[in-house]
Amino acid sequence: MVATEIDFYSHREGPNPWKNVILFEELGIPYKATYLTFGGASGGVEHEDFLKKNPAGRVPWIKDPATGIELTESNLISEYLAEKYDKKGIFAVEGEQNKLLVKQWLGFQAASQGPFFAQALVAKHILKYEDSAKHFQGLVKRTITTVDRALRGKEYLVGNKITLADLSYIPWDLTLDTILMGDSEAATAEERKKLWPNWYSWHNRVLQRPAVQKALVIQKKVQGTE
Repeated sequence: MVATEIDFYSHREGPNPWKNVILFEELGIPYKATYLTFGGASGGVEHEDFLKKNPAGRVPWIKDPATGIELTESNLISEYLAEKYDKKGIFAVEGEQNKLLVKQWLGFQAASQGPFFAQALVAKHILKYEDSAKHFQGLVKRTITTVDRALRGKEYLVGNKITLADLSYIPWDLTLDTILMGDSEAATAEERKKLWPNWYSWHNRVLQRPAVQKALVIQKKVQGTE
C-alpha cells in the first residue's frame, strides 16, 4: 500500500478521470484530487501551470510520491495502479493471451468508445448538428454492438473475471442517456437492454461493484448533483 497520497489531477465533468477514481476505491489507494476547469484560465487544463505537467492540457494526471512516477492517459494510469498496488491480484489474469486481451480491450475503449461517444456528445448537445449527431450515434451503437458480441456466453470481457478492461467502459457508458438522446432505437435503457442483452447485463454487473458505486457518489458530490 502506498504510504502517501497520490496527487491526482482531474475535472468534475469528463468521464475519463473517473476510471481512475474507481480503481483508487477498488484498491484502497489514498489520493488527493485537484479538480481543474476547462480552458486556459488559472486552474484550467490549458493554463501554463498545468501544461508543465501535461503539455497536451488534458486530465487525468498523477504523481505517485512513493515511486516518483508521473503519468497521464487514464488507461495507462489504471495499468500502473494495478501493477503497483493490486497486491491481491483482483484484476490479474493468467497467460499471455489474456494479458494481451486486456490491453486489446483497453485499446478499443480508448480508440473507439471514448472518441465516438465524445464526438456524439459534442455534435448532439454543443454544436447541435443533427446530421453529424446521427452519424456519431451510429458509431456509438456500433461500438456497443462489438462489445455485446464479445460478451456472448461470458460475464466479463477477459478470462471470465473482472479486469481493468471491464472497469474502463463504465464512465462513458453512463452517459448514454445523453449521448443517444433522440435516437430512434436506443435512446432509453430499456431499448438498449433489448438491443444488446449481453452488454446490458455486463454493464449492470460491473456497475454494482461497491467501488464503482462509491466513485459515483464522489462524482455526484463534486458535481453538486447528489
